[in-house]
Amino acid sequence: MAVDFEQNLSGWTESRLSYRYGLILILPPEPIRSLVNSLRAEHDPISHACCDAHISLTMPLPTEIDDEHWNEFEAVASSIRPFLTSYGPLANSLPHPGVVLAVEPQGEIDQLRAKIESCSAFLGAVPRPYPFWAHMTIAEFISVERTKELMIDLHDAPSGAFMCDCVSHVVPDSNFRFVERRKLFFRG
Repeated sequence: MAVDFEQNLSGWTESRLSYRYGLILILPPEPIRSLVNSLRAEHDPISHACCDAHISLTMPLPTEIDDEHWNEFEAVASSIRPFLTSYGPLANSLPHPGVVLAVEPQGEIDQLRAKIESCSAFLGAVPRPYPFWAHMTIAEFISVERTKELMIDLHDAPSGAFMCDCVSHVVPDSNFRFVERRKLFFRG
């Protein structure tokens, strides 16, 4: 499925342009997504305005996804078994500001990430500048002081689990709001 990139991207920064072909995310099901979105909207409206609650999986795609790439992604997805994903409790990485919901199982999610990023669509992708750590962000564009306050204020943040049985290819629109284009369902 080709994405229309004839939109006006002239005002985009280099950082935003690197996301023009999208990336692969785990989008939690409802009502979890709405619950986490409400926290994001309240505590980090900038991030919330860009993307719904999610678990980042891959680096940005360096090229538009064509049918051959998608077929390869589907082949990889068909080898993956759905798995239980838990979220919560609240966590942070001080001294770096921000508050997230911890996500498990880290090992299984990292294996999923590695399998997807091994597909040819990721040839030439920018290398990951930081170690992979699966989480759901509540607030990232905040101060260290605000991070400490939120860790106290949100002590009863949601926690729970959902069956991860797919991942989503999301692409930003001209307003840099990520929109789901397609899903890859696991079948393993």
